[in-house]
Order: sequence, then structure tokens, then C-alpha cells
Amino acid sequence: MVAAADPVQPFGRRGLCPALSTPMRTGDGFLSRIAFEADITPRAMMALCDLAERHGNGLIDITARGSLQFRGLSPESACALEKDVLVLGLPLREGLAVETSPLAGRDDTEVADGRFLAGEIRKEAERLALHERLAAKTSVVIDGGGSFSMVDLLADIRLKAFRLNGRIFWRLLVGGPESKALDAGAVETGAAADVVLSLLLYLAGKGPLARGRDLDRSIIKAVCGDRLLDRVTEKETAWSPSAPLGLMAAGKDFFAAGAALAFGQVRSSDLSRLCQGADMLGIRALRPSANHGMLFFGPEFACNTLLEIAKASGFIIAAGDARSSIAVCSGAPGCASAFLPTHELAGFASRECASLLDGSFTLHISGCGKGCARPAPSLLAFYGTAEGLAFAISGRADAPHDGILPFTQQRTALSRLARLHEKEHKPGENAATLFARLGKEVIGAALRQDD
Repeated sequence: MVAAADPVQPFGRRGLCPALSTPMRTGDGFLSRIAFEADITPRAMMALCDLAERHGNGLIDITARGSLQFRGLSPESACALEKDVLVLGLPLREGLAVETSPLAGRDDTEVADGRFLAGEIRKEAERLALHERLAAKTSVVIDGGGSFSMVDLLADIRLKAFRLNGRIFWRLLVGGPESKALDAGAVETGAAADVVLSLLLYLAGKGPLARGRDLDRSIIKAVCGDRLLDRVTEKETAWSPSAPLGLMAAGKDFFAAGAALAFGQVRSSDLSRLCQGADMLGIRALRPSANHGMLFFGPEFACNTLLEIAKASGFIIAAGDARSSIAVCSGAPGCASAFLPTHELAGFASRECASLLDGSFTLHISGCGKGCARPAPSLLAFYGTAEGLAFAISGRADAPHDGILPFTQQRTALSRLARLHEKEHKPGENAATLFARLGKEVIGAALRQDD
């Protein structure tokens, strides 16, 4: 729990975005964020790690969207960081966030390469200065399909490629992750960028609080007109994308090694050593990716060797790692709004609850009720409050809680959860199915049980 000498600051609504030129105050100083539109070299990442040590506290985050964050900056060092980063001449993303798969154009399983559409949208959005008029976190996802899953990535507007009768169309979805988004119909490739820009212009006209979730079918139809082809229906497929971890094909005789940061954060010295190993193996390109990860591109042997180095250094390289089933924010002391050190609790959970963290659900641990690490509902979410550790079952961290525990019982509660799983699960039954079968009352009673 945060010491009395460090009073917790009330949190506001989610929606502010730090940037290189506009750092944001947090609990451990100021935070600056950068994102990339193309690959960078391992040596470039090593240079960024050096800047994190020189200007900040040496901690680097890779966000759920693949942005890079520098922590522990002062107002003066944040300005120096900006100058030093710009000198490196990296392909920094500016303006509206238009996301594509880091494997776009080099994934043999993708339906379409979405980079051209993304480029059109970025260019026109910049010309219209849309970024200055839209909500701070407005984002567009161009999903060409393939082995890199983008279904959980939040998007105000999403285009997802599908093929029908030998032609490529784009499914238009608005508001949230793919599973929760409104399916508005389909568009042809030639009209896809114009449709997205028309919807963005509509949102910009509604003011800086308007988001994709505010678009309904009647609005979308009025804005898009006959460019929206609701008569086109794609065939259902049983294909399921793989996680961006481990070894993946990335074109002819080329591979990608996917590794993720445990709980989204790493010491810059550890990341620099991994990148030094990549450089020594002849790997010349990498890209921070969604879900707090990185993809390194190179020959198969080099990628496999790098994955072994990453594993030995504490990085996550396989979806079965219990740490990959936990969504966690910076927590105390990194966030001034946090009531508890979330990374400590997440580390304990990954060890104590390893058997139930089987990938069937995401355990959400949040320092406060803002729930930055996971806006979507979780089967089980813990979050800090002034009264103690609240928990929500099949809800979000910002929803009414199902119970509240003293901070002194936070580890004990996770141990109880592990024992409940051990006692009640049936052979072949995953944790999500078990908890759905047991229901809120049984889970809540186990968490609240007296010592």
C-alpha cells in the first residue's frame, strides 16, 4: 500500500495521451511516449535504452499498442530526451494512430497488405489536421488478417480484410475490440480510406469527446452512403490467429522472433543486452508490437537463438507463460493514482496461480479504478481503492465491485483462488469454464473467506 507520505492522487477519466513533445506527469516523474511507423534496428533501440538511463529512471514500457514509454523524467530531461530522440532520425509516428500488423507485407497468410490504406488515411488525416480535433486516444486499425492477431486491439474504426469470390473486401467495424465492435457492413478497397476519413470527419465535428462507440448504424449509413456494401457477406472460417510470441514466418526464408515484456515493463539495460545479442546474431530489424511485445526479424537460426537469450533474460516467449495472462498497470510508485504496487502482486499471482492462468482468461490487476491496462471486461479484476482491494467478477475495473478486501489480504486472496481451482476444476476444464460454472457467489465467498 502507498505510504502516507505519498498521498494517492484522484484519477480522472481515461483519455490523456503522453507524447515526446507533451510528457505527462506520473507518480515517478514525467512520462514520454513514442511509436514507430516502420522497423528500427537493434542498435537504434540500444540508443533509446541509453537515453532512458541518461534522462529518466531507466525503466521502459512497451504498451498494449506497441508504443515505447520513457519513465522518471524531469521537465528538463524530458526536453533533452526529445532533442536526442529526434537526432536519431527514427520513423516516428505522428498524428492519428493508424495501426497495421507489424507483419503486414511479409506474412504469407494475410488476406491483404493494409499498409497502403493506412498510409492514405494517415496522409489525409494529417492534411485535415484531424488529430488536433479528435479525442486524444482515437485510433484506426487496418487488419489485413494473417498470423498476427489484432482482434483485442481497441479501435474507434476498424477495417478487416476478407476475400469473397476472388475479390478483397474490408469489413467495417466501429467501437472497441473486434468482439465488441458494431459490424457496419463492408467496403471495397477503392472506397475504404474515404469511408474511414468520412467517419473521422464526422467524429471531429462532434467535438473532442466523440468516439467510435458513439456511431450507430443510422449515422454510419448516412455518412458512408452507397460506399457501404451491407449486402456483401464473408464466409465464416475456423481460422484462429496465433499469439505474437515465439517463432513466426515472415516471408520467404525470413522469420520473426516474438518476445514480450513481463507486465509491460523492463529495465533499459536488460532490453539493451537483448538488442545487442540480436545485433551480434545478424538481426537488423525489430518492431515493438501489440501486447507489450517486440518482433525481431531475421534468419531462422538467429531468431531461435535470440528467443533462447530472451527466455533466459526473463522475457515472455510463449503464450503458455502465466505472466502473459495478467494485465497490469504501472501501479505504485509509478502512478500517483495507484493504491498498491501492482507489479509485486502480479508477480506473486504468476507464481501462486500459475495452474489457473492457462490463457483462457485475463486476470486484471489495477492500481486504481481507472483500469488503464485493460479497458475491456475481465473474468476477474482486482483494483485498488481507498478502502482496500476491490474485486469485480466478469466486469471492468471501473465498474461497481463485487467485494472489497483489506490490502493485507491481497496475497492470501490469490492463494484462496488457486486452492479453489485446485479443488474444483475437472479434467480438461480450463479456468474460464470452471469460474463460469462456479459463479460469482462461490468465487466471491472464496476470496472473502476469513483466515
